[in-house]
Amino acid sequence: MPQKVKIWKHWENGHCFSAISFSYDTELFQKFSRMPEAVWNRAERFWKIPYSESFLTEFVSTHREKIEADPDILLIPLETEVLRRNYSKKTLKSYFLYNRAFLRSIQKNPYSVTESDLKIYLDRILYEKNLAATSIRSALQSFRFYYNIVIGTNFLASYSPPKRENKIPESLSRKEVTRIIESNSNPKHRLLLKLCYGSGLRVGELVKLKGYDLDWDKKSIRIRQGKGKKDRFSLLPNSCKKDLAILLERQGRSSWIFTGQIPGKNLSVRTAEKIFTNAKEKAGIKKDVSIHDLRHAFAIHLLESGTSIKMIQRLLGHVSVKTTEIYARIVDPMVSKIKSPLDDL
Repeated sequence: MPQKVKIWKHWENGHCFSAISFSYDTELFQKFSRMPEAVWNRAERFWKIPYSESFLTEFVSTHREKIEADPDILLIPLETEVLRRNYSKKTLKSYFLYNRAFLRSIQKNPYSVTESDLKIYLDRILYEKNLAATSIRSALQSFRFYYNIVIGTNFLASYSPPKRENKIPESLSRKEVTRIIESNSNPKHRLLLKLCYGSGLRVGELVKLKGYDLDWDKKSIRIRQGKGKKDRFSLLPNSCKKDLAILLERQGRSSWIFTGQIPGKNLSVRTAEKIFTNAKEKAGIKKDVSIHDLRHAFAIHLLESGTSIKMIQRLLGHVSVKTTEIYARIVDPMVSKIKSPLDDL
């Protein structure tokens, strides 16, 4: 077998190909010779085949440490395994980015990486980059999946992840939410903020709503394939119905509710976040909050109104009630009834 097999992307006339070169090897040369779609570039001495993730997954996994390529190509087997398991796009992006950053930092073939390499890198980003515990845990999970599940090692089993930070989310009052919503003069943008707060949606769920997700009779919104690829229902606020009806009459029930600038595309998450930021600044809110804090406010204000934790858990789509219970630390009705001893002096 050849000592090294080089792979890179090769473009011709707007089409992408995999370019593969290696020192002469009878077995590998015959393999490409038998492939109808493979073409030998005699001048530059490489094989050219139409770019295919499925082919590269098998090829990289077979030749492993012999491959010389950019991490984007070396990590294709990782992408394939994530897709096979039907994990979310967010998980795919996280696993890919953490592993690519590591490989570019260490400049080694992933099949030659040692457990010590990974531990040193994790400790370095822990000290030098001062990343949050959640980021370190995400990196650790990404490495364990790739090296243990995809490559087949048993790395980082004893590496202890940092303890989760037990932070209480920033709380927006009802008046602050009102100021944020009313500070926006654009009716569609105002509706976006109202729906985000009034239904407790994640911003990624909000921008992907379509007209047929609204159930006027049941006063509910169907969230399709939210976090964890799970469907659920949340509240359809009465105060949004009129604006939504006007919007859908113009756009149609099968269209995105919040359309982007590109025809047929939904509004981007980044644009929705910018809409919130602009509204917050106009409202004069100095708190360090993002559009996600409207979802927190939804949960906090429901809890203040006496809605049960279990019901809020269902509306938010939390897998565990422990995630929802964080709001109970913000809303503690007993605290407001306790008198400070200072007031008795």
